[in-house]
Amino acid sequence: MAKVSHDLLQFEHELIKQCGFSNDRFHKVRNAQYQNVYQQIADKYADKTKTWKNGLHWANTNGYSPKSMQDFAGCFAADSETWFHHLPQILPDDSMVYFLIDIDGRDWHLGETFWIFESYIPELIQALDLLNSTAFLSRGWPDYYIVSKKYQWLIGFNHHDVVSCIGKGLNVGCLNQ
Repeated sequence: MAKVSHDLLQFEHELIKQCGFSNDRFHKVRNAQYQNVYQQIADKYADKTKTWKNGLHWANTNGYSPKSMQDFAGCFAADSETWFHHLPQILPDDSMVYFLIDIDGRDWHLGETFWIFESYIPELIQALDLLNSTAFLSRGWPDYYIVSKKYQWLIGFNHHDVVSCIGKGLNVGCLNQ
């Protein structure tokens, strides 16, 4: 079980407070679930075949796992402050998703650290609006991922303003505009 940091709890509290979310619509993944959720995502999407710059941290820059690349939907230049408003058009449904924030920017061998939340799409859009306007509540500009709770697809956003999409059922046409 991953240790819950004071920073994570403070971040979650501040985000929920400023956005006015109910805890059932946006919250951190429970401690007992964290390792399993992270492992499922990393096992499916992280490329661990390289000797460096591998893992989930580098996936949205250097590519995803060779097996998952069969379902690569593309990379798209994006406006960091608005691209996520297209999520209702991109995603196959409005069910809850995982939202991973790459906190330390470390690679696989150094022990990646992600904060993982569960959110519905309207709340995620609202959270990303706030996070973009506040430099992620004054924590800088981390890369982040949005992942299907059934691990069917992943959308990555990196600090180069590039959205990468991989998996089945995504409608990425609106990102080409």
